[in-house]
Amino acid sequence: MSSNVMNRQKSVQYQKTIIEFAAKEDGYFFVVSHDQNLVKSFRNVLNKEMVIGTDRIRTLPDETQFMQEVKSQNLRDKKMLVIIERVLAGKSTLPFIKQAKGLFADFRAIVLTSEVERQLLVLFHEAGAESFITRPFSMETLLEKMAFALKPQSKIGLFIDRAKDYLNRGKHQEVLDLCDKILEMKPGSAAALMLKGDVFKAMGRTDEAVTAYSQAAEGAAMYLEPLKKLAAVHKETGNFKEQLVFLEKLDRLSPLNVERKIDMGEIHMTFGDAERAEELFSQAIKNATSEALNLIEETKRAIAERCIDKNPELSERFFRSILEDKKDNYKKGDVEIFNRLGIALRRQGKSPQAAQEYEKALKISPRDENIHFNLAMAQTDCRNFRLAMANIDEVLKINPEFYSQSAGLCFNIGIIYYNGQEYERATFFLKKVLELNPSHMEAQKALYNISKGGK
Repeated sequence: MSSNVMNRQKSVQYQKTIIEFAAKEDGYFFVVSHDQNLVKSFRNVLNKEMVIGTDRIRTLPDETQFMQEVKSQNLRDKKMLVIIERVLAGKSTLPFIKQAKGLFADFRAIVLTSEVERQLLVLFHEAGAESFITRPFSMETLLEKMAFALKPQSKIGLFIDRAKDYLNRGKHQEVLDLCDKILEMKPGSAAALMLKGDVFKAMGRTDEAVTAYSQAAEGAAMYLEPLKKLAAVHKETGNFKEQLVFLEKLDRLSPLNVERKIDMGEIHMTFGDAERAEELFSQAIKNATSEALNLIEETKRAIAERCIDKNPELSERFFRSILEDKKDNYKKGDVEIFNRLGIALRRQGKSPQAAQEYEKALKISPRDENIHFNLAMAQTDCRNFRLAMANIDEVLKINPEFYSQSAGLCFNIGIIYYNGQEYERATFFLKKVLELNPSHMEAQKALYNISKGGK
């Protein structure tokens, strides 16, 4: 059989896969790009050659309009194949791909790119991109990439898909049987060994899962998934030293991954090595800066959140850095950063400084009940009971049912009034605490003290 005939047969098979995705799987196709030549060619091939309806072919200039389109057309639970530029309007689409993979039930992305470093492509793959196309490319190449993103084009690939389906349905023995068939066809298949590891893990056979993942990692030096699974298993079992070993191996293969740098830093902080932790956090910031400025705040915030319990002083520094980057151009969404900064300060015993940050937040959002409440807590720490009560009064004006969220929240409100010697109001909230939690000893004690005339 000539190569031309074989190529035609493959092309027919690729088109069949794409058509079935629309017709049988209720799938939708998106191109997110400013490249009008690509948009026109894509529409022509899918609509005119494959007779796929135009309602299933969407072409949009950026990620924001993609999100609006999905929302307005109620496509969130639909299957989507998205062809998207690696960079749009000078910004990386990496955060968008990560977000979309988490938001949508079945989102598959093919990333269009120019020649870039392999490390950057690995980072996009970790974020959820199925594959990449490097410019210049033909429509035939794009259709091939689309077909492989939608459905395996080999017998082994079909077996792997079937085994994944069995795994999702809890048919563990069927998965193991299929994996054995795959391993007969392709000894050392990393995908089959990964599936065996997933089955053993689901069955609680952790040691066998680790063995299978390790075999998968040994047989595919550039395959990150087995190492991720091994790191996750050791995290679940509390073996942070071994988790760190595999995170470091992953970091050598994909050194631009910001979240992994933060994970490693958190483990070093747990081990008491704050210097190494801070070094890794700095590398995370540097990586975020080099790829896209819009990743910087996300990265700093992730670090700050990881540190807020273990090292609130370091957490404070990263929250402050986020606010400094904004140069006083604050928006309503920045209120939560002030809020978390205040919490980091209170955990260091810096309640006066925390109160100052909450007051700044209230200038941005004066009717934020949570900020008023946290300001009241900081003022209570400073023994400014009258100011604390005034802020609680404001909370209850904004949301009269605020106290009913939890017994702990209700108790704090009661104690603020108790400390301000507003015993009638304190009694009301302390009794509400006991309705929510009848065994709350501190509320019982405070009510007893009030019955005896207060403190």
